[in-house]
Amino acid sequence: MARSARGIGFAALVLSAIALLAAQRGAAAEPSPADIIELAIKATGGAEAIAKQKAMTWGESGTYYGQGAAQPYTARYASELPNKFKMEIVDVFTIVFDGKQGWIKSMGTVTEMTDDQLAEQKENTYTSRLTTLLPLKEKEITLSAAGEGNVNGKPTIAIKVSSKDHRDVTLSFDKETFLLAKVESTVKSSELGKEVKQEIVLSGYDEVEKVKMPKKYVITRDGEKYVESEMTDVAIVDKHDEGTFGKPE
Repeated sequence: MARSARGIGFAALVLSAIALLAAQRGAAAEPSPADIIELAIKATGGAEAIAKQKAMTWGESGTYYGQGAAQPYTARYASELPNKFKMEIVDVFTIVFDGKQGWIKSMGTVTEMTDDQLAEQKENTYTSRLTTLLPLKEKEITLSAAGEGNVNGKPTIAIKVSSKDHRDVTLSFDKETFLLAKVESTVKSSELGKEVKQEIVLSGYDEVEKVKMPKKYVITRDGEKYVESEMTDVAIVDKHDEGTFGKPE
């Protein structure tokens, strides 16, 4: 009986050691936030190809749900890194941001953005810039692990992105492909007049000049569908025409 007890005790120690080793190996295999970014950059097309896509134009067709009823729309966009942006919702309004100033044109009238609108536009362009991935390696950016999840039935791994004077942004990446699957942030809703939690789920990846880009997205705010859309006619340009990001006429 003594031998049997010693044998059982030894076996238990061995099993315990094996379990501990397996746990340590599992923990070591989990990529760090910096590793995730490197894998995402590689999966998207590589740093060199991404860096060449500084300016682009695209169209969009989708549905807006922000005021309760589903409203179809078409739009045209232009952007230029790090922070220039133009959005024209056809026959509705135009928004232009040149990195410092912004304007809104609606029903033939052009108004300057208020301080609150400018602040929100700066946050929006900051978040959009993060999704190009390369800014995530800048020294001003702090990355931290944000757990695992599931997007569209596929497992994801997330990182929280923090930077002084900006709201935190959480980016979730597909654990198999390491393509960006979801963007989470806090935004100020003009319809509700308060801050809401926004989630953007990305899909429909396609290659544009060696870079994989999501062509479809669904935006929810506080769990309610806000926008569902698909990009069309995506084009990378060397530089936009002069006046593209100027005050609309």
